[in-house]
Amino acid sequence: MNGLIVLQAVFFLGGLAVLALAWRMRRVNRVPRLTGVSWWAAGYAAIGLAAIGAGADFYYGDWIKGFVTHLLLTGGVALVWAGTRLFFEGRVGNSTMAASAVLLACEAVGIFWYYFISPSYQARLTITCVVLLILSMSLSMSLFLSSMDDRAVIAAGVCYSLFAVLNGLRTLSILISPEPFAHYRSGPLAVAATALMLPVLLAAQAASLVMIRDTIRGRKRK
Repeated sequence: MNGLIVLQAVFFLGGLAVLALAWRMRRVNRVPRLTGVSWWAAGYAAIGLAAIGAGADFYYGDWIKGFVTHLLLTGGVALVWAGTRLFFEGRVGNSTMAASAVLLACEAVGIFWYYFISPSYQARLTITCVVLLILSMSLSMSLFLSSMDDRAVIAAGVCYSLFAVLNGLRTLSILISPEPFAHYRSGPLAVAATALMLPVLLAAQAASLVMIRDTIRGRKRK
């Protein structure tokens, strides 16, 4: 029970911190407006709500954690990835957007099926893990390919890569040693990886905020 309370605190506080930084991004981006930053803010807002929802299942029911948070989390990461492409390249290709939409639609169908029709936490976890892996590694590659001489860009790319690794470790730990009704508390590795995922995302978000400020300063000097 103590472990559950600690994780809930991590989810609530981490989610609130993500939302606060998303709001800060939106405020910093008011003048001048940079392409892609609004997508970052929207994506991180979805991720923050997903974190809070994961901690709120104890009060509102498992459907929040089992269904809603999966879609908010992956949808949020997809928005951050699209925002990154817009920020550095000014556009996102139609084929890329279509592939992302299909990926998220397939995940939504899978999560719906394995929650409402044929309940299976392991199946939902695996689907979300695969989608997050694809999105977070694509996000990392977009950052690394855009600029390798900017510390904030490199830091964000490393954080998203670490997020993907932690997500994979958490999923493998739960699938290999599942504990009934424990979910992300299935063993110390799952607990540790789950608890670390939010701080890593916060670090990536902070690095993105530095990128925004550096870009604005650069424009003002010109």
